[in-house]
Amino acid sequence: MFHQLLKLFLVLTSAAGNCLFNGKDVTMSGFIMDNYCIDQGFMVDNPTTPTLVHPEVHSIHCLVDVKACTDSMFAILAPPEGPNSNYTIKYQLGKNGTALAIKYAMAARNYGKRGFNATINGVDDGTSELKCISIEKTIMVDSKAVTLSATDVASATIMPMDMQPNNATKTNGAQQATSLMVLIAIMALFGI
Repeated sequence: MFHQLLKLFLVLTSAAGNCLFNGKDVTMSGFIMDNYCIDQGFMVDNPTTPTLVHPEVHSIHCLVDVKACTDSMFAILAPPEGPNSNYTIKYQLGKNGTALAIKYAMAARNYGKRGFNATINGVDDGTSELKCISIEKTIMVDSKAVTLSATDVASATIMPMDMQPNNATKTNGAQQATSLMVLIAIMALFGI
């Protein structure tokens, strides 16, 4: 319980601008990709497509419903620097940033199926992980801009799928989903 309250406090204070980390404030738009798909070099649901070549075809289902993908946490990708180069990882989103991105991606799937792209604000403290992350309400999905409401985000549902069934993991996933729902409700209450 204490760990969940601490997690809630850190997310709320970072979203409210009370970041506990020092560094450069950054805003970046880019495709959000799970590290599992990045590390294997292809997408779980589209194994013939190289991950960092076509992130626009990465499905939201793969991003938020496949447990191996959600457990690996997320990164935001920088666009290719030239005609013959690939997307690259700009920042890791860490545990709190990934949880927030999952919630926004789940809401985005009401408007499209592929290519979750978001504008993220955070603090670059010189490490690979962006800290104190917030996500702007206007996202991209299926190459179209969508502005998510607080209701969209609060009512987004999770449908985790284990790559390998494990009852203990499923229980933990249910607890995490409940914690996320409470967190989003509190964030909506405060207009965050």
